[in-house]
Amino acid sequence: MAIVVALAGLKGGIGKSTLALGIAGVLHRAGRKTLIVDADSQGTLRAWAALAAQGNTDGPPVIALDAKALRRDLERVAAGFEVVVIDSPARLGTEARAAMLVADLVLLPVVPGAADVWALRETLAVLEDARGLRPELRAGIVINRTDRTTLAKTAREAIEDMGVPVLGALTSRVAFGEATLAGQTVVDYAPDSPATMETQVLVNAVLRALGNDHGKSKKAKR
Repeated sequence: MAIVVALAGLKGGIGKSTLALGIAGVLHRAGRKTLIVDADSQGTLRAWAALAAQGNTDGPPVIALDAKALRRDLERVAAGFEVVVIDSPARLGTEARAAMLVADLVLLPVVPGAADVWALRETLAVLEDARGLRPELRAGIVINRTDRTTLAKTAREAIEDMGVPVLGALTSRVAFGEATLAGQTVVDYAPDSPATMETQVLVNAVLRALGNDHGKSKKAKR
């Protein structure tokens, strides 16, 4: 069975698609067979895949699945892959809930700011509903586009009090946007950049959070 990592969040503009692409890119470049599932109707990662195809880029493949297909078909379409990274929509609808119910680990991106922290609390409430069906579901927060301001420090303190581990913090880097527009992952576009190093640190934390029991069958749990 593939490891399934889903990115979810109530607000738009928190970097779910960029993080999904960065994580998948690092894993792909490390030799892990990685599949990206674009469950967001906005289709950011499908657009990226089209650019990657035009440039003949060696990146992780991207497919689109809606909520029903996620629950019904993910295990079949992910056969042969080691890791699946799901990008869910910027709302807590059926796709986001379906992503949580098929995931081993849910990543919850948040950017520093009061409205974003409030939205994260709402996302955590949906996560707890999902854990009512799958108590073994793991979760981690990723602080995105952080900096050294007092606001960022205050937001992090509030986030760390929410009872979900913070797995990583990434700063705002031009390389992320440039890589996406070039149809590449950041690890290919700027392999020695701070953006790539921060993403690698996050991937390492994600793998540690998953532990060694991800190979257990999830079919009976869903």
